[in-house]
Amino acid sequence: MSALAKLMLIWGHKVSGSDLNYGSVAVELVEWGADVYLGANLQKIREADLIVYSASIKEDDTELSAARSYGKKIIGREHFLKEVSLEYAKLVAVGGTHGKTTVTSMLSEIFFEAELSYTAHIGGYSPRGNLVYRGKDIFLSEACEYNRSFLSLSPDVSVILNAEFDHPDTYKNIGEVYKAFESFGASTRRGGTIVVNADSPVFSIIKCSYKHICTYSLESTATFTATNIIDYANGYYGFQILEKNYPKVDIKLKIPGLYNVQNALAAYATAVTVGVDRSIARRGIENFTGVRGRMELMGNVLGAKVYRDYAHHPTEIASAVATAKRLAGKGELKVVFQPHTMLRTASLMGEFVVALSGESEVYILKEYAARVEQGGCTAYELYSELKKESKCYYYNTAIELYSALANSLSAGDTVLILGAGDVAESYTLLLK
Repeated sequence: MSALAKLMLIWGHKVSGSDLNYGSVAVELVEWGADVYLGANLQKIREADLIVYSASIKEDDTELSAARSYGKKIIGREHFLKEVSLEYAKLVAVGGTHGKTTVTSMLSEIFFEAELSYTAHIGGYSPRGNLVYRGKDIFLSEACEYNRSFLSLSPDVSVILNAEFDHPDTYKNIGEVYKAFESFGASTRRGGTIVVNADSPVFSIIKCSYKHICTYSLESTATFTATNIIDYANGYYGFQILEKNYPKVDIKLKIPGLYNVQNALAAYATAVTVGVDRSIARRGIENFTGVRGRMELMGNVLGAKVYRDYAHHPTEIASAVATAKRLAGKGELKVVFQPHTMLRTASLMGEFVVALSGESEVYILKEYAARVEQGGCTAYELYSELKKESKCYYYNTAIELYSALANSLSAGDTVLILGAGDVAESYTLLLK
């Protein structure tokens, strides 16, 4: 939403909006020229020509209800995103349960290096921000599967990174997830291309349905294949890209994690599909320094390095923990996790326990209330299951958690803070 607000300001519109907290994003929007306020302001609703709301807004929200009573034009974020994309000559949309923000950010860096006329709409903060505006030829955007919002888009290039069960308030089972991604592929414009991970089960569902498919893989022969993957510096990887009729391309990543080899391969394949020179695609990937909150080094506390990662799904958590262990070397790893929604915790309880189990100490913080939910499992229930398998602690407040964690730290330790809630924002309590 904040990236779209910035784009509307660039296009010369007046923008206002509300939030629950006056955080860094709100401050940034004010600096951009938006009128940001807390809570409800019905006068702002009266003054607006168009009301845009996200999927996290409840139907009985005070401002949304007022907009209806005033007869205002109202549009959901996903449909507004589609209208924005239609202002561009070409849409590149990046979908997947994991990796959307990193791959979109990598592509933005590649497009920047290629000096393309493009706008990047990113769900996190790349080194150039969550909105990169360089012109109106290509619109590069994340395509989010939550609430099936990505089905509103009609991309020229549709990227499918992976598909796993998530968002149990939207999907009942993995079959529904696969069906949604199949529909996302089907929404690709005639003459367009689907870039898909051949290592993902979703590939077997769509591979016979579409003529123009570009594949990438770490495990099998594909249009683009990563090979000779090496860990050159405790969690930082280099690899080669094989493509028929072209010389091998050597890549050395500046961001840690084996999963980022797959992300980089997806970005490279997509960039080449769009028409970017291969040498420029390589340079853009190697120049990429990461996304805020994705295995981000926050600082050093009492001789311990502190990383944070947005991971909130078991697959993401397992990958982040594996990467942190390599970064930690011989030091002890301590993991902090805050569950994001209770429905996700309930639906994937067993997977969470497996992902967090191991030799590391685990500190669980009370769940983050991302939206109003009916049912599900609390963070304490996750802790109750996890403590059967690992050394685990539970805390209701960040102050309690970080105080206990600080008392346990020794020089050479590594701290990994996981979750999509507010757990990382309060890590400075370790310094207290």
